[in-house]
Amino acid sequence: MRLLTAFFSLALASSGAAQTVVPVGPFRSVELRHGGHVVVRHGPAPRVTILGDEVRCTRIEVDDRQRLVIDNGGRGCRHHGRLRLQIEVITPGISALAVSNGGTLQSAGAFPAQDTIAAAVEQGGTVDIRSIPADAVAAAVDSGGRIFTHARGTLSAAIRSGGAVMYWGDARVTKSVRDGGVVRRGRPEQAGSPLSELSTVSPPVPVIPAH
Repeated sequence: MRLLTAFFSLALASSGAAQTVVPVGPFRSVELRHGGHVVVRHGPAPRVTILGDEVRCTRIEVDDRQRLVIDNGGRGCRHHGRLRLQIEVITPGISALAVSNGGTLQSAGAFPAQDTIAAAVEQGGTVDIRSIPADAVAAAVDSGGRIFTHARGTLSAAIRSGGAVMYWGDARVTKSVRDGGVVRRGRPEQAGSPLSELSTVSPPVPVIPAH
């Protein structure tokens, strides 16, 4: 089955529509590339909604691995526009979330506990899945970025070349840190704090060059 892909043109971006619903098939993981803010919520059926009008550079597809890919890296795109982009994702279940080259991928609202979940950040960005409790969490940061998670049983954390993993819960932790980075347990009162109020000791994330 071919990829279910949605491309958004300049005409759509200038139409003034406040929301754009993107038809997608079932997916089990979400990957954000090149900036933007994606909020993942629990719901009975998969749905993707673009909030606002910064859609001229956005490509959204569900691939044959049931992975929802949101890519804001089109050539000629304004860097500040990619940072403003906001997308809401609804899914009945989730197994993995990833960010590369900047952006924030964040769960929100009540979410059923998952047996396992994986989170990854590469070349800067943030994955915040504190609202998704999981029995087993695998978290990986490469070359800058942050992961916030709630691990109830086990946490496997790997960091290379800078970054941070902060966790809540009573997980048994195994970690590997190479060339800088930190794995830290969050304070209980921080479990529901906004991202702007969370601090971690980590090197600065790489600056994403403007295209």
